[in-house]
Amino acid sequence: MKKLLIALFAAAAFTVSAQTARSGSWAIEFPKDGKAVNISQTFTPFFKIENEERVIDMRLNERDMNNAKHWLAIDVAFTTNKPKTSAQWPKWLDKVEVEITVFLPSADDRGTITWTVIDGKQTLASLQANDGRHFVRMMVPPEVIYRYFAFDGASGDLSKDYNKITGDLKKYASDLPVMAAISYGGRTVYGFQNCGKEIFNRLDKNQSNQRTKLFYTLVKGDGEGGNPTAASTAKLFDYINKNKFNPQTFKYMPDELLPVSKTPFAWVLFDRFEAIKETSGK
Repeated sequence: MKKLLIALFAAAAFTVSAQTARSGSWAIEFPKDGKAVNISQTFTPFFKIENEERVIDMRLNERDMNNAKHWLAIDVAFTTNKPKTSAQWPKWLDKVEVEITVFLPSADDRGTITWTVIDGKQTLASLQANDGRHFVRMMVPPEVIYRYFAFDGASGDLSKDYNKITGDLKKYASDLPVMAAISYGGRTVYGFQNCGKEIFNRLDKNQSNQRTKLFYTLVKGDGEGGNPTAASTAKLFDYINKNKFNPQTFKYMPDELLPVSKTPFAWVLFDRFEAIKETSGK
């Protein structure tokens, strides 16, 4: 990744860095008055289905599907700026590329704690450039959480462990390292949700192999206590981008994040998010 990604930022730990990409006289940047990247737990919206009592869940014997309603919502806010102009009509931007990458704790088929990187992309269409702030959301579906997300103390009872995961999901969501990359006109800006205390402590306690030790070293900040910073989180994602196609480093799963249009949330607050070209994303 470009050196821009690993530049040092004058930001406190657990904040989001802000950069600017300019193409001609137009600029895309992350807001300086709040978090640009935020991840939170949410639940499948309820829709009334006709003759719902006749629907048979064929997967009932595979796992407790009553719990398969937990999602992670990743929200990215950014702004577009332009010089003062007397033009009557607004300026529109197309082919604005958004990529979101999440670093999360997981387990392999043997239950060994490891780390997985999930990713998703979308292309924005008809982005009004002179109306201020814009919002993008991508979703981590329940199946991905069920498959990859893992915590210490696995019991071997899948239903019980899934309950533990989803019960702690809200607390851990705000600590997951997340990178948002927005590209337009050949330039890219990066925003982060920094690695938080819970995930950092997990890295600290689970240095069972060289890979985990490397992640811990990358995320550890230079300040007192070694807490993660914007700069150290950027270093982690710089390493991820350089090595994500090397199977010896970590498990990289592209296209696991879904745009809102591919989820049950498609018609909930639909006009809050930017329009997506449907040929992009999963």
